[in-house]
Parts: sequence; C-alpha cells; structure tokens
Amino acid sequence: MKPARIVFPGFWFGESDLKQAEELARRGVGGFCLYGATAREAYDFTRRMRDVSPYDHLLFCADIDEDLNEIITDAPSLPSNVSLSHFPSPQDGAYRKGNLLARMARSLGIDWVLAPVVDLGYASPAFSDVPLAVTHLAGDFIAGLSNGGALNCVKYFPGVSGVLKTLAQMEDAEFVPYKHIFRRADAIMPSDMTFPNIDNDNQAMLSDKMIKGLLKKRLNYKGCVVSFPLFKGRLRYEDASVIKMLHCGIEDILAPKDASSVIDAIEREVDRGFLMDEIIHAVSNHEMFISKVFMGPEPMDYKEAFDMARSTFEK
Repeated sequence: MKPARIVFPGFWFGESDLKQAEELARRGVGGFCLYGATAREAYDFTRRMRDVSPYDHLLFCADIDEDLNEIITDAPSLPSNVSLSHFPSPQDGAYRKGNLLARMARSLGIDWVLAPVVDLGYASPAFSDVPLAVTHLAGDFIAGLSNGGALNCVKYFPGVSGVLKTLAQMEDAEFVPYKHIFRRADAIMPSDMTFPNIDNDNQAMLSDKMIKGLLKKRLNYKGCVVSFPLFKGRLRYEDASVIKMLHCGIEDILAPKDASSVIDAIEREVDRGFLMDEIIHAVSNHEMFISKVFMGPEPMDYKEAFDMARSTFEK
C-alpha cells in the first residue's frame, strides 16, 4: 500500500518536466490532472505514464468547469451549461453534452472528469440559479458522463453562491442539488472559499465542520471527497494543509504545487501511525472507480470522438 496513490499531481504541457512525472508515476501516484495539452499530447502522455507506473491502471483527471477544451486545446467546443436551459429539451441537451464530453475524454485516456459544477448562478459554468433546474440538468449531465464511460466529480461544495447565507438558507437552495445527486456522484469537491456562517476560520476543503460535520454527517454523504486543485487554492503551507485535509475527511489530493513534498508529508504521517484507515479506504475507492471504468464502453478513436462532438450540436 503506497500512500502516494492518493496524490494526483498536475501536469502542465509545455511547462512540467516529463522525467519528474515519470518518477512520480513510478513512486505510485494514483494518476494525474492534465492541463494545456493537445489531444495527441494527452493521448501519448496517459499511455507513457501507465507504462512506467507499478499499477495496471492510473486515473487521469480532466480538471474542467464545463468543457474539455479548457484543458485539451484542440477539443471542439460544446454548448455552455447555462445555454442548455434554452434548448427545446434542456435535459436531453445536458445528457448529450455529458456523453460527448466523456467519449472525448476517454478517447485520450482520461477517465475522471472533474465536473459538473452545481453552484447556483446566472452564468457559466452554472446550469441555472434555480436549485431544481440545476438538479435536473446536472443529473442528466452525470448520466451522460457515466454512459460515456467517465467518472464524475460534483463541485464546489457547499456552493459559492451561499458564501454569505445562513445554514438554513443554504438548506433550501445550495444543498438541494447535492441531496438529489449524492447517489450518482463518484466524488464531491469542496470549495476553497470560507463560509463564515459554517466555519469562519477555515476554507471549506480544510474544515472539519464542513466535511465531517456538514457533508458526511448532516447531509449523510458516504462517498469519495477530493481536494480542490491545490495550486489554485491559496494555501500558505501546502504540506501541513494536506495533512489537515486528510484528517478532515478528504481522500484524494489533486494538483499540488509540489507533489513530491506532499507525498513525503503523507508518508511521514503514516509512519507516525496516522491515516492508515483513510488511505486504505481511498485506495479501495480507486479500485472501485477503475472497475467502473472498465465496465463502460470501449474508448473511441479520439479523432472520431471529436468529429462526433462537432457534428452533434450543429444546426
């Protein structure tokens, strides 16, 4: 059991060092979050990392808000989330978008799409400012992802539109999509923001009150919880923050600034006799995720997947 498996380093094409990525793969990371690749670069990278990893399969993440072309520079554009409400059948549009996104991602070796965003709002990447509309559209988007063979991640808990609301107000609004989607969620991603009416001292992803108290106990979520991508997260002390997150109930660490240092910190905590059960549980989730991916459809050729995405929403 390698503690490194709960870490998913970021890889920035044109910036990150390929040899360092290979060393991280050999060290036993669970996968990578990809940024700024062409389709061919992503395709080659996922295969190269799997070749050097000690595991049979890695989980590669598409860290997006609503469209694959946020990270795959030559991927075709799909309709924005907010535009789906203007379709003749919005839920059908959301399903087709999720399915096409999954088909494109899987064709490149990307199994885990870190979407949808279920925050309430008027603009992308929100689906709507109406809780039940978000629930229905996000639910069909997730169904499309799943039937296309990709894992999902619902974010950003508890919903940035609730940052100044009371807990009672959030119960009637921001929490509605989560309550309905929990059973379909492969993972939940907490926000990097602070919610003063819940925990005034900690960002959501660093808050025991938020993750263990609210998400897991009050809302009864039993599944996987992943970190906000750490390089975006305004953390002063990354290693110490990671250990705090893991003790708060985060299971997987995404895109740290210094993956090697983070892995060292986790290994030191394990050597002290902590986090063993948490890591075992996280690794068990990985195995379940990999099994789910293999039960899905075979990946398409990426050129065919991209052509299908281009043609589907053409008028």
